Amino acid sequence: MYARFFGFDLTPGQVHIVGNVIDPEVTRLIVSAVTQYGKTQAVSIGLLTALLRSKKKTRVLFIAPTTDQTNIIRKYLAEIIASTPELAAMVAKSGRRRAQDLAKETSRKRLTFTNGWEFLTLTAHAAGEKAGQQLMGHGGDIIVCDEACLIEDEVYRMRISRMLGNNPKAKLIILVNPWHRRNFAFRAWRNPKFTKIKIGWRQAVAEGRVTREFVDDQKKELSPYEFTVLYESDFAEDTEDTLIRWEWIEQAVKHKQTLGASVMRVNGLDVAEKGRDLTILQPAVTDGSRYILGQPVIIDRDETIPIAIEAGSKVPKGQLINVDSIGVGSGVWSYLKQIGHRANSVRVSEKSTLDPDRFANLKAQRFWILRRLFEERMIQIPDHPELKRQLNAMRYELDALGKIRIVDPTDKSPDYASAAMLCIFDGQRPPQVRHA
Repeated sequence: MYARFFGFDLTPGQVHIVGNVIDPEVTRLIVSAVTQYGKTQAVSIGLLTALLRSKKKTRVLFIAPTTDQTNIIRKYLAEIIASTPELAAMVAKSGRRRAQDLAKETSRKRLTFTNGWEFLTLTAHAAGEKAGQQLMGHGGDIIVCDEACLIEDEVYRMRISRMLGNNPKAKLIILVNPWHRRNFAFRAWRNPKFTKIKIGWRQAVAEGRVTREFVDDQKKELSPYEFTVLYESDFAEDTEDTLIRWEWIEQAVKHKQTLGASVMRVNGLDVAEKGRDLTILQPAVTDGSRYILGQPVIIDRDETIPIAIEAGSKVPKGQLINVDSIGVGSGVWSYLKQIGHRANSVRVSEKSTLDPDRFANLKAQRFWILRRLFEERMIQIPDHPELKRQLNAMRYELDALGKIRIVDPTDKSPDYASAAMLCIFDGQRPPQVRHA
């Protein structure tokens, strides 16, 4: 039942992981396995096996979301190397190969071998550093993303995907506990170019990695969401506090809306405040009940008047523009009014106009109406990856007074989602929603 690698007994599922890591024909690999299965260890064993077989200089990057998780990878590598004389002899700069010399070398971020292989362990979100800062300037022949659902999508887009672009022959290995569908890991799972390995609790029980009794106990202790992620190894559709569920978003892309005879065009303008924020103009057409959203437009300007002029050039003067007029947006709204546009000021931090006992502010009220449109299949949206991701990333909670409050994603401002919210009317009381 077990195969032995470097003194470690591996189950059939782990051997399958090792085989795909070694296979040069597999250039894209994603692994979702039951918690504590040993997928990171299996990948480490696979790479060290490839190292022994290879005569080609190879650079391997291990990328984990936090320093603690990066240290786990180093620990696996150190254990395997220390227990394998052939590998220990290949570690560069280890002096006379004394145990303390070897331990010192294998604890470093950068580990080099005499055959030209090199391992780097990097942290995507190191404490006190800007997200992705450690990854700047790096590239590799093999890139391993561990705990990929915890790596911000922005880090993948701005750093990791660029590494792959600079080296088209690079191999990408993604290891995941499938906590959500909001980043590159879920896109990889749906991408036919990826070889996919899924190991759920039934296989883990059959292989002796865990007992059925333990799994049954965990099912009682964990929420259905947690059990789906940690033991079924399935990408959870949503967390309990998801504002707009993924299935609703996918339905809004597929389902074509038919509007009534009388329609009007309205636009939402979310103005960037700072940093990585974008100014987004979201056009829509509505009959007052149903909505069809067009492709969102980036307004690539930094100052108040240029933003207003650029946005105004894309919207006929008879169309309504709802502008988030807090901060920089106030000047944009004012200038649009001056040049003859039908601009409406929306201050989302103000009191709810419909039900102040239910909604913490106007932002919660507007997003809740948007949620209702998705849930009731009264909205159509474009198949725009970032718009869909941001809509699904929005969360809600109840504050100390029991009022609904919207929680923005932590990685970046939800520019696209906010622009979509702004182009929705808030002049009617939303009906009761099943998941509130």
